[in-house]
Amino acid sequence: YRAFAVADHDFPAVIDLGSQMVTESVVGRFGVNVDRSAFILSEIIGTPTVFAQGAFNGGELIAIFIGEVSDHMFVDMTLASDLFIYSSPTARGGVNARRLTNNFTDWAYAQGADMVKLEISAGINNERACRLFHHMGFEDVGTLMARIH
Repeated sequence: YRAFAVADHDFPAVIDLGSQMVTESVVGRFGVNVDRSAFILSEIIGTPTVFAQGAFNGGELIAIFIGEVSDHMFVDMTLASDLFIYSSPTARGGVNARRLTNNFTDWAYAQGADMVKLEISAGINNERACRLFHHMGFEDVGTLMARIH
């Protein structure tokens, strides 16, 4: 495992990993919009408020963490939030998610974040993800509810 910043030449691999996540997730029936994904990645990757790091095994992207820092709308604080955390099925159970999350958290605090929040909503091993993040010092601060149309 090696963690590297994600660059524009990694976008096809990021989109492939995102497609795997969508297929496994609660929104899988909606499919993947590759053009929109590529556009959004091109707009956010490399900006100062966005963290994008992948775990690579050789040249293969096996896990990814994309997150951002931003000011809270109402409270005088800076929040760091994940946008996309995913490990391929063959990369689960190891250290990839832990290392990428630690790297994001360290980066977020260096950017001035007062709080780091993680959204567990894909419906893929949610209980396992919660256990990992609890073990890493994160705590429940609310509940995410969804109603898919």
